[in-house]
Formats: sequence, structure tokens, C-alpha cells
Amino acid sequence: MGRQTLRVAAALTGDPRLATYSADVDKALVPGHHAVGYGLTAAVLGWEAEAAAAAYLYSTTALLIGAALRLLSMGQMEGQRVLWALHPVIARVASEAAGRGPQDLWSFAPGIELAGIRHATLEMRLFRS
Repeated sequence: MGRQTLRVAAALTGDPRLATYSADVDKALVPGHHAVGYGLTAAVLGWEAEAAAAAYLYSTTALLIGAALRLLSMGQMEGQRVLWALHPVIARVASEAAGRGPQDLWSFAPGIELAGIRHATLEMRLFRS
């Protein structure tokens, strides 16, 4: 996702920083993590840190709810209600994240990482990975 985000952003904005970073990702000189591509794009567009974090969190949450709609017996209205109910959480987390430095940005979820690795090699998968 990061590679494609960078390609689209570089093509639409014409910004040389995005084009250079995108080319470096294509050459495997740097990782193409989606959050980094999104953050770089937001910076190029002049977004404030809190707005960028909120947009990223909202789009990720909406994506996960969309996956839940396909996996569970959950209707679209229920999915929208869940997304609506999460607005205050998204706003709070975005505000907290915007005030943090790079040393605070990390995650540790080995179970999720291992499941993702296994998912990519399954013969039948629910989602493209």
C-alpha cells in the first residue's frame, strides 16, 4: 500500500521529494511502509500533524470496518454506527500522536505480525495481501 500511495501522490503532485522517495522504495533502498508514505505525502501537502494523523486513523478504521462487513454478519448501517462511535477515539488518539516524537512511535504486536506472515502463504485467502 505504501508503494502505491507514493506513486499516486508523486504523480498527482509532481513533488520531487515524493518522486525520489518512491523511486528509492522501488529500488528497495528504503522500506515502502504505508504510514511513512502517507506521512510524507501529508507533509508535502502542508497538513498539520494532528489532521494527518486523524485522516490516517479514520481511513484505516474505515478500511477495517469494511473488512468486518465482508467477514461478519454485519450490515452497512451497523458499520457506519461503529465508525461514528469511534470518532471521539480517533480524535483523541490523533491529538496524542501529534504531540509525540519519533522515539514514541513504535508498535509491538507479534501475534498480528505472525498471522500476517502466515496469511500471505495460505492456499486460500479471504483478502489479497
